[in-house]
Amino acid sequence: MVTYTVDQILKCLDKAHGNLDFPGFNKINIHMVSARLTGFRSDTHWVIVFEQLENWYGLAGIQPVLAISAFSNRSDLENGLVETLFPVAIENENNWKHTNTLHLIIRGEALTLNTQLIERHHRWNFGFDLLVHLLPEYRSKMLATENELQVIASNDLLQVIQLDNWHHPDVFGWNYQADRHFQPSDAKSMQMIAKVLVTGDPNFYKPCEDPNVDWRKWMKS
Repeated sequence: MVTYTVDQILKCLDKAHGNLDFPGFNKINIHMVSARLTGFRSDTHWVIVFEQLENWYGLAGIQPVLAISAFSNRSDLENGLVETLFPVAIENENNWKHTNTLHLIIRGEALTLNTQLIERHHRWNFGFDLLVHLLPEYRSKMLATENELQVIASNDLLQVIQLDNWHHPDVFGWNYQADRHFQPSDAKSMQMIAKVLVTGDPNFYKPCEDPNVDWRKWMKS
């Protein structure tokens, strides 16, 4: 028998937003490029993991960042989990401008890039452009590994949903109908994902809002 409800999951996500822990794709000085959502469940516990590949210049310069946020009804995650990983190491970050060459290590794989061939999308943030450039070929390597996700979820939970694109609530935007900022529970996507976790049936997720997990939707100049 399932011991939690859709409403309880949504209230947990809204509480995380109230604590400023729920991931928003429109944060100042943090540029989201791609994201993934993974949900795990048993009859007694659920876990939602959000991953964001982002450029956070103030923290890491041009180095790509993997920000992980997890929420659950499990006691060890009742206050949420926020982790920052660095799947891409830049071996010459201090002198690449002199050579127009970047030497990277992506999950153990060496890669050399000619920076003059990287398309510019942002007028000043080269780290953003670098992450966009890496995305087509290296996205899966930069995201969390199956083992890293399982460490968060624990082995007794079953993965029931994983999304590379969905409608993510703009929790920094204003909900004029409710006369307040948007909350996670306002989004039909979050409501359906909660239903999937409660039932274990991924068919309850049927996209009905425009997907917005794409850097072009949140581009800051």
